[in-house]
Amino acid sequence: MKRRLLVPFLMGQRRDGLARVCELDRNDWQVVRVDECQATAIADRGEQMRSMGKVYGRLAAAVRDIVRAGDVPVSISGDCVSSLGMLGGLQQAGRPPERILWLDAHGDFHTWNTSQTRYLGGMPLAMLVGRPDRRRDNRDAIGALRSAVGVAPFPEQRVVLSDARDLDPGEAEAVAASDLVHCEIGDILRHLSPSERLYVHFDTDVIDAEAQMPALKYHVKAGPSLADMGALFRSLRGYNIVAVSVSAWHEEKDVENRAALACLELLRELEPAGAPALERELAPPRMMALEQEQLAPPAARPAWEGVSVS
Repeated sequence: MKRRLLVPFLMGQRRDGLARVCELDRNDWQVVRVDECQATAIADRGEQMRSMGKVYGRLAAAVRDIVRAGDVPVSISGDCVSSLGMLGGLQQAGRPPERILWLDAHGDFHTWNTSQTRYLGGMPLAMLVGRPDRRRDNRDAIGALRSAVGVAPFPEQRVVLSDARDLDPGEAEAVAASDLVHCEIGDILRHLSPSERLYVHFDTDVIDAEAQMPALKYHVKAGPSLADMGALFRSLRGYNIVAVSVSAWHEEKDVENRAALACLELLRELEPAGAPALERELAPPRMMALEQEQLAPPAARPAWEGVSVS
């Protein structure tokens, strides 16, 4: 069974360009597809959330099967809401995490009440911990999404959020008043125990590497470098990691695959203990090389060639 899951969707909308990851990494990836979710743009918010429920419900089922087979799931998706599917799958398999490490330049802690834009991509961590979403007529759209995915809220006091250096008005106050552990990258290990089951969620925008990875989404300056993240991931190798998820870059802008290659290299640096190594069979560039060199694009071949599709 393939434990690497590629989810070519952004907020319920297809993003087939993410399949290029399968070309760059000779490890086998299982592409999570949902035949009824074909739209690349969904204007209606309700329809978009229904699509997300289907996509991340399918992801949860794939994660559940991987965990029941005794392996550690790793996913790359277009957004952080995919974390609902990862957590749901762990819960359904009877191996829920005891701690979640959420790495992001942003807090992802908005609710309908705090968000001025109502952008769902600013809400994933609030969704994950069960922040209330009661609007007109007691509607609970986020609760309905969690139900569709099959995930129960996670205790917020067991979430370590880092570094979340860019918090919006309203969101900053919500984080400060919450039970989340909010810390700098350098303080993360103080809040983790090697023996507890750890789920690592990594949004690539936590990295301050715009020059080296111009396809990063929502870049925020004054954050950790690629080398900093590589060092953190190496320090986590001995921890009891039960799942890893990655929120990806602008795949359509990653014309030289620099963001994709850097992400794969960081996953290789992590290498969850007790699980098959996350190494790439390509000769991987070192982290310092990624910071100093421009990576050449690989030879082109069809995105779906040689990929096992569920």
